[in-house]
Order: sequence, then C-alpha cells, then structure tokens
Amino acid sequence: MKPATLLSIVLLVIAIAGLVVTNPGPTAYARYVSVQAETYLSEEICAELPPGLGNLLADQCAELVETLQPQLDSLIRDRTNRLNLGVASLYQTSFGIPELPMLPEYKVETLGILRRFFTYRASQRP
Repeated sequence: MKPATLLSIVLLVIAIAGLVVTNPGPTAYARYVSVQAETYLSEEICAELPPGLGNLLADQCAELVETLQPQLDSLIRDRTNRLNLGVASLYQTSFGIPELPMLPEYKVETLGILRRFFTYRASQRP
C-alpha cells in the first residue's frame, strides 16, 4: 500500500471518529429545542396575543413561559424521536399542548452534528 493511500485512510478514520465523538445526544437536543421554544413563545406568541388578552397579560406572558419551562422540557423529551446515524443524529419533535387544543401543534426536524443543531424543517398544524 502506498504511503499516500495509508495516510488518506488514517485521516478518514480520524475524521469519522471526530464526527462520532461530536454527535450531540438527546440531552443537548432537549436543551437546544427548549431555548428555541422559549424564544419563539416569548417573542412571537406573547407579542401576537389578541388585544384584550394582550392587555390583560401584558408582561406576565413572558413570565408564564419561563414558569412553564420544566413542563416544556418534559414535553419535548416525550415527543422527540432520534435517529442516531453514528456520525450525526436526526431529530423529529412534534409538540403541542393537549390541554389547549386551540393552540397549533408544531413539528420540527433537526440535524445534530459536530455538537451543533440545524433545524431544516419546521411546520405548524392547526
């Protein structure tokens, strides 16, 4: 075997091992989605409340979102499927609040690789 070929194989094995080691797990994903959801709820949902409800809740909406964070974490963990590819992971999360059927349900698909997450699809179901 030529030294260049051997070097290429060694570098490939090192690269694959690096990807495997940096494949983010479910705990990191739950943290990522939790932060994304809290930001979305605080900046989008709280800001777009109907006028009467918005005036009633005012600044309390963001506090309510923060208070619900532990339940949100549990909801995310319970409704997430992970496909572990070794070098990366594909996550699918569907969540909504069953007790509040008037709120939409969301489906999020995310790639986890190199200790980072890239959401490539997010959809809302009424």
